[in-house]
Amino acid sequence: MYMKRFFQLLLVALVAISCTSQPRVKYVFYFIGDGMGINQVMGTEQYNKATGNGPETINFAHFPVRNFITTVSGNSLVTDSAAGGTALATGVKTYNGAIGVDMDTVAVSSLTEWAKASGFGTAVITSVGINHATPGCFVAHTTRRQNYEDISTQYVNSSVDFAAGAGFIMNRRSQRTPAEFEQMAADNGISIFRGPDFQAVAQASGRVLCLSGKEEQDLPYAIDWQEGDTRLSDFVQAGIEYMERNFGKKGFFMMVEGGKIDYAGHSNDAAACFQELTDMANSIDLALEFLTRHPKETLILVTADHETGGLMLGAGRYEIHPELLAGQKLSIVGVAKRFGEAFFPEDKPYKTPSWEDVKAFAKEYLGLWDTVEVSQTDEAKLKDTYEKTFGKGGNKTQGVVNLYSVNPQLVYDAFEVLDRAAGYRFSYGSHSGSPVGLYVTGAGSEAFIPVKDNAQIAPIIASLAGYKR
Repeated sequence: MYMKRFFQLLLVALVAISCTSQPRVKYVFYFIGDGMGINQVMGTEQYNKATGNGPETINFAHFPVRNFITTVSGNSLVTDSAAGGTALATGVKTYNGAIGVDMDTVAVSSLTEWAKASGFGTAVITSVGINHATPGCFVAHTTRRQNYEDISTQYVNSSVDFAAGAGFIMNRRSQRTPAEFEQMAADNGISIFRGPDFQAVAQASGRVLCLSGKEEQDLPYAIDWQEGDTRLSDFVQAGIEYMERNFGKKGFFMMVEGGKIDYAGHSNDAAACFQELTDMANSIDLALEFLTRHPKETLILVTADHETGGLMLGAGRYEIHPELLAGQKLSIVGVAKRFGEAFFPEDKPYKTPSWEDVKAFAKEYLGLWDTVEVSQTDEAKLKDTYEKTFGKGGNKTQGVVNLYSVNPQLVYDAFEVLDRAAGYRFSYGSHSGSPVGLYVTGAGSEAFIPVKDNAQIAPIIASLAGYKR
């Protein structure tokens, strides 16, 4: 017992010595893959190698410092994004649903506040809503993550220099619209730019807010991209150019969230998950290029707030076939939309599709009955769902509800058949308590070797960068 305590204290002392002996870190890039478990990272490399949809080696997975960390919240062994984000932003554990407050609902300061108080530039970037849980933890303090108006108001009144996201999220209880908060931001002197072209941002001074060029609460899945869509890397490129021009001498702190890795996990969509993770890695490439220009002053960290979906690499057999996912053309949300357009067109008289029509649809968008063999058992299950949907007395509106979407039961079942055929299964459509990875490179990265829990990260960043807490 005493020896264990001795070694714990020794580790703390070694970290402190390491932090104080390092040259001060001027530039911090803090990437958070929402819902990104270890299996998601490994699965992405397998998927990319088999399909050619991205680099075979995911950049951060091979950083010199790699560790496993726990994500428990203050009141549960399974955290949500609010409590997980608060721990990553402040170093303080709190209850699920809390944004920037402790277990007693008292506000706790965050890395962005520490950095700004110390004269550094600050940036908060996400692929989802700017007032969603994870970015919210870096700009606000509120007792419930659903307090979207409160988070939005606090962001507008904060001192964050650069912010980027799809837009402002509102819910059914909201009294104001996203447009009203955009106007509030403009009235507060925040310059607003709309994507996907952010070239003018580099010349901007004062506070900046970058938004998607479309009315949306989150950016499209990478697998669904169309011409004119804004990407996470567009935000990050604009952010780096703005921060380097305005805060290149003093330094800056930048948090970037790959938010839709989590959405894909909630939807049990393996291919969309892997492409989202690759998309975040593309943004990390931009930070790595910055590191090559400032190698002694730049720190890059990549981690997750939790794992989503309980993704299993292996579906009952001792084999995985990621190449079978190559036939998936869209995310489950994208396929569900096409499903509705094909079989429930608003501008045409309704006509019940045949079973062969549905099979042809699954072949076109998922590769089922084409590149993916469908067993008699699976075909019988899908046909049964077809009958329950389109047959006499069927429920044409039945769907599977997850945190961020509602998808037709038939589409959901088809995705389950595809993922299982490829060797991937999700144990459920929610968060798990599994450890996640911590990947670090750049100046001071060795200080994170002893880290075992997400609440340990923020204080070390502050110490390395010299932020006043």
